[in-house]
Amino acid sequence: MHALADAGVRVPEDVAVIGVDGIQEGEYSSPTLTTIALDKTQIARTAVSTLVANIEGTAPPPADAKAPYQLLVRGSTRGAHEAR
Repeated sequence: MHALADAGVRVPEDVAVIGVDGIQEGEYSSPTLTTIALDKTQIARTAVSTLVANIEGTAPPPADAKAPYQLLVRGSTRGAHEAR
């Protein structure tokens, strides 16, 4: 967002910005960063159980793994649709 500001691009008036990590620092940027907060604990559990199953030779066929997430709408996207 700093690079956008340096280029004269306004967030969220000209462009909406969203992160994918859910880090707390997004609450302190200016404007605050909208983010997708992934359930990192569930991702780690799935990764470890898959690894253990592969090591033990009991892994099922490959499949898509899904983890819960939460969309945290903050200032970097609020009002972006209203500016048009």
